[in-house]
Parts: sequence; structure tokens; C-alpha cells
Amino acid sequence: MKRIGNLKMFIFSTYSFIFNLIFLFMEICPQFVRNIFFKILFKKYGKRNNLDYKTYFRYPKKIIIGDDVTINRGCNFYASFFEKDAYIILGNRIALGPEVSIFGAGHDHNYLNLPDNAKTVKIGDYVWIGGKSIILQGVEIGEGAVIGAGSVVTKDIPPYSIAVGNPAKVIKKREIQTKMAINTDK
Repeated sequence: MKRIGNLKMFIFSTYSFIFNLIFLFMEICPQFVRNIFFKILFKKYGKRNNLDYKTYFRYPKKIIIGDDVTINRGCNFYASFFEKDAYIILGNRIALGPEVSIFGAGHDHNYLNLPDNAKTVKIGDYVWIGGKSIILQGVEIGEGAVIGAGSVVTKDIPPYSIAVGNPAKVIKKREIQTKMAINTDK
């Protein structure tokens, strides 16, 4: 039994080492090269995405990223290797501020040996998540929702809501303008 545990630890350590080497190499690559790697590494990787440097993805084959997604510097994604049907799913036209962390995996605190557990995290289309927010396993953030900076999302957030705090609470409905905003910067 101990021999199997040692073998698992060796395989995991080797995987982690190789994967970190790949991401270290990707940190010096231009964006178009990184996008080629991302298309290979992720379960699904959409079009016109911008994933900033210094972003970490644990088990990218368990991560689905839609189209027109912007992920800012320093974000962290922790999917589960052990739970077959647990994924991190990002819809289309999502913006994540710097240092957002999404935890699809965790441990069951009901046992002393803290066995791994995981649940799918789903983020709907047109969602904006403010910097340094934390999204926990099993959470679904509805379409068009906004999560305030530094929030800790422990429960589902309804569509077109604005939620803030620790734990995040809905403070109001998001009012959407029918006319598109035009950038007037010169």
C-alpha cells in the first residue's frame, strides 16, 4: 500500500514539474504562441481571448473557456484531477480582474485525512469579476452578474446581479443600457 502511495506521489511530482516548465516557457512567449498552447492544453479554448501573463491553471484539461474572455494578470484556476465531472467553465465575454482565484477543488473537512472533493464552477456570459475575488467550488455565477473586488463567492449569484463582500451578497440588480457605450478616449 505504501508503495502505491509513493508511486502516486512520484507521478504527481513529475507531472507538476513538467507542467511548471511548460508554463515557465509560455511566460516568455508572445500572445499568439501562448494561444496555440492554450488551444492544446484546455478542454475548450474559444476565440479572441486575452490571458495575461503570470496566470496559473491547475489541470487545464478540466477548464473550458468561451470566446472574448479577458483574464488579467495573476489569476489562479484550481480544477480537480480526481473528480471526473467537475470543471471550471467560463462563458463568453467575461472579464476577470487581477488576482482572481477560482477553486473548483478542495477537501472534505468531515474526515481527518481531508479527502479531495470538487464541484463544477460555472461563470455565465457577460460576467465581470473584480480583482482579488475568490470563487469557491460548486458556485454558479449567472449571466451578466458583477462581482465586486475582493469578494468571496460561496453561493450562486443570480443573473444580472451585483454582489460584494465576504461572503458575497447581492446588493442590487444590474440595470443594462439598451444602447452600447462608445469609447470617447482620444
